[in-house]
Amino acid sequence: MSFLDKAKNFAEQAKGKAGELADKAGPHAGKGIDAAKSGLDKATGGKYHDKIETYGNKVEDALKRDQNGDGDGGQDPKPGQGPKET
Repeated sequence: MSFLDKAKNFAEQAKGKAGELADKAGPHAGKGIDAAKSGLDKATGGKYHDKIETYGNKVEDALKRDQNGDGDGGQDPKPGQGPKET
């Protein structure tokens, strides 16, 4: 077995393991997002509360889509379809 074959085999094993770990960690990611939102809101004195909530909710929605298998496979949004900066 050549080095390249071994590397491909290892990459496939790692890909499978990463998927398993992501499935286990997914439900806990929402808690981390909530903690980050609270920390940012506190650090900014509530000045950017609305923006923090908006983007935090978008991240939570993306996590839910990925957990339900409705995600886009990590593809970048098409031009003009991503979040708009204000």
